[in-house]
Amino acid sequence: MDFERVRKSVIEASHPVMDCETAEAYESTHLDSEDKVWKAMQRVGHSLGRGILREFGLSRFESTELKLLGLIGKGHNGGDALLGIREIASRARVARVAVVLASPRSELKPNTERALSELESICPLDCIHILDLNKESIDEVDLSVFDICVDGLVGMQFRPPLRGVSRSLVNAINETDGLRMRVAVDLPSGLCDRVDEPCFRADVTFATGILKCPLTCFHGRQEIGRIRYLDIGFFDKFVESETRVLTDDVLNPLRGFRPASGDKRTHGHLLIVAGSRNMPGALLMSIGAALQSGAGLVTVCAPKGVVASLSPFAPEAMWIPMPEDDFGGFDGSGLDAMGPLLDKASAVLVGPGMGDGEGAIQLASGLAATIGCPIVLDADALRSEVIGAVKGGCIATPHLGEFRRISGKDANENLDEAVREYSLGKSIVVALKGSVTRVSAGSHVYLNTTGNAVLSRGGSGDMLAGVMAGLLAQSPRDPLGAACRAVYWHGKAADLLAYRNGQVAVRSTDLLGCFSDALLSEVEDRDDA
Repeated sequence: MDFERVRKSVIEASHPVMDCETAEAYESTHLDSEDKVWKAMQRVGHSLGRGILREFGLSRFESTELKLLGLIGKGHNGGDALLGIREIASRARVARVAVVLASPRSELKPNTERALSELESICPLDCIHILDLNKESIDEVDLSVFDICVDGLVGMQFRPPLRGVSRSLVNAINETDGLRMRVAVDLPSGLCDRVDEPCFRADVTFATGILKCPLTCFHGRQEIGRIRYLDIGFFDKFVESETRVLTDDVLNPLRGFRPASGDKRTHGHLLIVAGSRNMPGALLMSIGAALQSGAGLVTVCAPKGVVASLSPFAPEAMWIPMPEDDFGGFDGSGLDAMGPLLDKASAVLVGPGMGDGEGAIQLASGLAATIGCPIVLDADALRSEVIGAVKGGCIATPHLGEFRRISGKDANENLDEAVREYSLGKSIVVALKGSVTRVSAGSHVYLNTTGNAVLSRGGSGDMLAGVMAGLLAQSPRDPLGAACRAVYWHGKAADLLAYRNGQVAVRSTDLLGCFSDALLSEVEDRDDA
């Protein structure tokens, strides 16, 4: 495999993340006429409406007879919101639309007025209500009856604080309990280079055309909610940026035909060293995901008691019993006996369910120092002494707490820089898991915005490690690409699972049944008609 070609494929399957000033300048260069602005707004509205319906599908509320509330400013952000609502109204059964104008209608920008007129043209007169807050009071509207509230008050040109009717409106929405889903268009109103008080509290924010830095700088803020990136074609040509957002094209290498002359050895051999008597499920879930990854061969080294109990549940894998201690974990010996296996493996996964016993950590450190093929370190193998022993390629998969422990960094404010510095200093790939997962090999940070709260369950990290290691076994010279593809694929499978079954009544292992359909470049929308 041509490493440079693969490296470029990951970069080109991502788009730049920009601060608001840079994004504004970029858009003004590319949208230099009202006609171009209108066409871009139409693309946003189409993608936004479809995206809102998909996100509403994560809930188990009925998606018919919807009641929609739009908070509309005079600029193009308000126009995007109106066109998104129009798309919803054209695709779903809508019972009511309330449009709340923060400025008089006469002050709307021409394209925003045009968007409002288009919305009016498809809504029956008894369905739509336009409320001008400069003439009427928001108290006249029962905000709690609406299913979806779309925030289009201010855009990236906003400078705090929120003032006047916009401020009062955001406060009123934030204090309303009955709203089922709150959507921010581009940025939540009140968010720019800092978080204002008040700030619209979104369940989901759709970054339209360009993902702006404020959405990623304030990680974990409840005002942002889930981040969804809407690609509307701004980046047909490559634009350099140290921080980038992954696009669906990152999965393209997995979508093509496989060679007709290939056999199981053509597609990599993954060795998994993991598991213990106390945590057999973590091992089994990582194996299940590895088998879904397309790896040709999977061999599992586990304590002998675990092998006896679990091997019937994954017959596709080859199982090697290892010496165990009195507690059912690895006893630290057996590394020499693994030599022939290590010679055959194209990648190794160490850690899921392994436990923190002395023998397990000794074995993990010995493996890291011995093997020549790349390694994925997860869970209990994420230790400074293990990472420090690595000789070859390595992917580490910490969550934020683990990252702080192994790096010694207090990464509250600038996660991108912290991940970049640590991965560069250790010469490894880091996949920092979170609501926005960050992947870096030192030169760039790749952000993944797929996934949802379905992944807030035990076992989701074990499956991510399994699919990541399986992809690495198939492309051992491309740990960065394997990590980026894995986090995007894993998150997209979780989104598909939630669209189908909601976020509550699912099991972690249900995710395994969604990897295949998640490879489709266009996942079929939920039927909202």
